[in-house]
Amino acid sequence: MADITTTTAETTIPSDIAEVFGTLGILLLDLTDTMAEDVKEWRSDLRQAVREWKAGGKEPDWQSFREWMNDICQDDGMPGLFAAEAENEPAAAVA
Repeated sequence: MADITTTTAETTIPSDIAEVFGTLGILLLDLTDTMAEDVKEWRSDLRQAVREWKAGGKEPDWQSFREWMNDICQDDGMPGLFAAEAENEPAAAVA
């Protein structure tokens, strides 16, 4: 599967989103079945949103992706992976 951690001059994925995306890809086999399915959907939707953005579409709503992942974690009895203030962090170019 394609990785979302690429960047161009016009598109920069926030570093926290890219880090969680990569970490969850590694941990996918260790998650509960329900959480794994939710994470796969989150990763797929995020990939698609980034593809559309790179093709000239609108920038993904990063905070919505953060909140969605936190909901997935909380539904599985885990703490959220994104801090409430993540929206205010500067985006980092990732290669």
